Amino acid sequence: MPNLTHRFKAFLKLHFFLLRQVKQFTLLLAFVFAGHIVNSQSSLTVISGTVTDLASKEPMPFVNVYFKGTSVGTITDRHGHYELRTTHNYDSIVASFIGYKTLVKSFVKGKNQIIDFALEQDLINLKEVVVMSGENPAWVIIRKAVARKKQNNKKSLKAYEYDSYNRIEIFFDDISSQLNKRKVFKKIWEDIDSASLPKDPQGQAMLPVFISESVSKYYAKNNPFANREELIKTKIRGLAVEDGSLSAQFVGASYQQYNFYDNWLNILSKRFVSPIADGWKTYYDYEILDTVFIGNDECYKLKVLPKHKEDLAFEGTIWITVGDYALKKLDLHIGKSANINFVEGLYIRQRLEKSSAGPWLPRETDVTIDIGRLTFNTSGMLVRFHNYTSHWVINQLKGDKFYANEILTAEGVSIEEPEIDWDTVRPRPLTKEQIRVDNAIEDVKQIPMVKTYVDLIKLFSMGYIKVGKIDLGPYLYTYAYNNFEGHSFRLGLRTNTGFSRKVELKGYLGYGTTDQRFKYGFRFTNIISRRPWMTWSLSSSYDLEQAGLKWEDLQANYIFFAATRFRKLYRPYYHANHKIIFNYEVVKGLSPSIRLRSEYFDPQFSYYYYTIPGSPETQLKRTFYNTTFSIGLHWARDETFAQNANERISLGTRKAPAIDIMYTMGIKNLLGGDFNYQKVDFRLKHRINMGLLGLSKYRIDAGYVFGQVPTLLLENHVGNESIFYTNSAFSTMNYFEYTSDHYVSLRFEHYFQGFIFNKIPLLKKLKWRALFGFNILYGGMRQENLDMMSPVGPDGEPTLPYGTLGDMPYMEIGYGIENILRIMRVDAFHRLTYRNDPGATRFTVKMSFQFKL
Repeated sequence: MPNLTHRFKAFLKLHFFLLRQVKQFTLLLAFVFAGHIVNSQSSLTVISGTVTDLASKEPMPFVNVYFKGTSVGTITDRHGHYELRTTHNYDSIVASFIGYKTLVKSFVKGKNQIIDFALEQDLINLKEVVVMSGENPAWVIIRKAVARKKQNNKKSLKAYEYDSYNRIEIFFDDISSQLNKRKVFKKIWEDIDSASLPKDPQGQAMLPVFISESVSKYYAKNNPFANREELIKTKIRGLAVEDGSLSAQFVGASYQQYNFYDNWLNILSKRFVSPIADGWKTYYDYEILDTVFIGNDECYKLKVLPKHKEDLAFEGTIWITVGDYALKKLDLHIGKSANINFVEGLYIRQRLEKSSAGPWLPRETDVTIDIGRLTFNTSGMLVRFHNYTSHWVINQLKGDKFYANEILTAEGVSIEEPEIDWDTVRPRPLTKEQIRVDNAIEDVKQIPMVKTYVDLIKLFSMGYIKVGKIDLGPYLYTYAYNNFEGHSFRLGLRTNTGFSRKVELKGYLGYGTTDQRFKYGFRFTNIISRRPWMTWSLSSSYDLEQAGLKWEDLQANYIFFAATRFRKLYRPYYHANHKIIFNYEVVKGLSPSIRLRSEYFDPQFSYYYYTIPGSPETQLKRTFYNTTFSIGLHWARDETFAQNANERISLGTRKAPAIDIMYTMGIKNLLGGDFNYQKVDFRLKHRINMGLLGLSKYRIDAGYVFGQVPTLLLENHVGNESIFYTNSAFSTMNYFEYTSDHYVSLRFEHYFQGFIFNKIPLLKKLKWRALFGFNILYGGMRQENLDMMSPVGPDGEPTLPYGTLGDMPYMEIGYGIENILRIMRVDAFHRLTYRNDPGATRFTVKMSFQFKL
């Protein structure tokens, strides 16, 4: 129909425009979860300045600056800048940092003044390292450190546990002048004291948007690794934060694990190579700077430099102990040249101490992430993590069931804990500035215009907007236009935890102006238990679907699925679907499920089958009922979950694959079912980190249908005729092109993550990333199912044909570039087999939008 393409493009433009408007708030908060404010009073003393290294003249972040004789103070930012304010009668400030001499300076009360510090390293010279001629002397130290990684690594322990304190702070910084002119920001600056806010390097106020504190007990065992974290207290304040249960699970010790004894560190979903990785010569250059004492430990001080600035390798300084050749301290960062989006700087400082059992344990870790503007007219973001550990217990192994790879949070976690309680559990008291940062967030949240923006953020990032005890959405399916339904409208809602923490109701109502039919969906879910996870649900729906494009299979690819609802629908059918499902996690990683389903299929295209194939008494039918009983099993040994209100979210597995097996039995005459048959489905998903070469992902699917059933109950392999890429479909296959009653497929993708383009002088500046993949499908259909489908209808009109695979597998290969303009991915695909089939797509190009670091 005319203008359908234009309507579809207009819808997509609107969708992506809205996403761009809120992405600065939502995207970066998905990468990282997470100060200084002071009062404006009479007789105010304001002191600011910069702390630098006396020898190198470089700024020093994370330096403690405080009033002498008190615990009132702050730490320097990533540029070494600090600011203190007071109305008390202090007369001196102190700058101190591990490995440097403490420096005290006096100031004049009641005035604004600048006091800079240049700290001198507290060095005690040791005897020289003797090396052979022609070798970098630093290599000897690194080689010994790598050789002793196993005995120094906490992973050599049977088990360990400790108390953890975490503080996370997120600020909007580098706010553009264009953004500051908008009404919402003007209102913020009018309603809060911007003079008391912490400043960025340009002297502009930074706006705090998220502050969290957590105290937890962290447990871990090795061989195989498993962990458990029990959140004792959690305090969260920030924009768009309402239910603390989800946020609390991301602010504890489980997401502050930085082990430089591993070859690779996973930070912001990126893999950074450690300075003492097994293949250290490939990635790093080293230089001995000095030999020093840090506390009672003699250390070699080494400068670390990446051989290629575009690689995800660190730059900075490490201290390795004499004798044990263990990491004592790290001061590392990643610069702008690294092939990582949006992040202009990443800074990590860590201090370790030797345990009674031998391995060295992290005592204190500070991480700062400087995220640049997404566009010229937006703002940047500064994120600070602080982790402090204490009360370590070594080698007291608990039972395997205890280590559940879970973050356990008390029911109804409080976002705001009483301050008097927190004073007893913090390792050090908050400064007045940090207290004011918390208060500033509360002030911003109360501004009506900010509340409106926050509601919009929630709508376009999560698809739902909260209205009391219900959420309205998802917005992406509110409207569609196609040749069969015409204008299609849909309104959906669900209950939230304000309604119940045990029951969730979810539903929608839709209508098409051309087919003039109502569609609906309803689901009731009862959470029987959260530990272990046990639920049952009852659902009923009636909607229009397309053969091979069922919502149940494609709901994770919502943009692709939404795109298929526009323009022309292929082989549509009305589908009534009623089912009961029971899920239970028997042991960690092992979850069986049981379901009973009753369906009704009403094809709206030329589709007929024989009721008794091969019999003279056979009749032609178009519609049918299907009743099934299924038993499923999900196994993922090291899968981690987070709890979002009444939903359980899988965060994937660490190393092991995830396996799903489903057995289905079709039962004739039960609830009107028309067929007896059996079906077995298998799926394995796995990702493999290939180190320098990047990341590989693969998925194996297999299935077999025992019995005689119509093609809509067989495996209709998912093709993709849209312009959008999805890994759930074969990119060069048309919709409903092939059907199988037995099949096995392999989908493989490899992400080079800059390995190729980082080595090409001109292209490396673009920060493009190459990728490659292929899909293989073996399938076929037995003669008994071929005989079931009629080539013509009752009036002799031909039915729509369907294809089957022969002895040769279906194969396609793809290659592409991601990170184009930091958000776009473009793939080209070639069909290698069945190229001469009628209407076959031999070559196609797909695109997608993604926000990845």
